[in-house]
Amino acid sequence: MSRFRLAALAAAPLAAFACAGALAAPADYACEGGSTLTADFSPRSAQLRYEGQHWTLQRVREAREARYVSARTGVSITLLKSQATLERKGQPSVACKLVVRALRPDALGVVAPAPASTATR
Repeated sequence: MSRFRLAALAAAPLAAFACAGALAAPADYACEGGSTLTADFSPRSAQLRYEGQHWTLQRVREAREARYVSARTGVSITLLKSQATLERKGQPSVACKLVVRALRPDALGVVAPAPASTATR
């Protein structure tokens, strides 16, 4: 086996690991008014879903936070720690907080108990 082939085989797992980091990371946010924002983030773009609308935004450089923007639709989202702020042209901004999927009751297999019967015999 040539040195080139051997080097390529040795580097393949590293390349696969590096590409895995570029995949979109899904996130759910609980927003003001009880609505939910769902997003898939990658290093370069984000797919947002909010109140039946869908947008694709591109990442822009910011010093302290992650920011994704669509100049065409006038939509942007700014992420700082577990907070997200959704801005839409002509609409008030919406503050949202990250929901940790692993801690949601349905993710833990917790089933809400049935309401107690009030009927007496």
